[in-house]
Amino acid sequence: MAGLDLGPGGRVEARLRVPGTDDVLVTADAGGASIALAPPEGPATIESDAAVRVLLLWGRRPADPGRWHSTVGPEELRRVRALLSDY
Repeated sequence: MAGLDLGPGGRVEARLRVPGTDDVLVTADAGGASIALAPPEGPATIESDAAVRVLLLWGRRPADPGRWHSTVGPEELRRVRALLSDY
């Protein structure tokens, strides 16, 4: 994962949520990365509509930033976006 330095013991976990559906759970550590569906539990890392979630999974962003929101801080959001851009 060239754009993301996890370092020893480092981990990134993101919940991409579309209301009314399962979350897409993206995780990465030094051993690799995975994407899985998970029940919508706890806070979402990014909440959006379904089309924006697909764009994010492709490492892209929508032209209209009002179509998604996040409550995580800028550093965590940067790490998640770096992870998604490496897929």
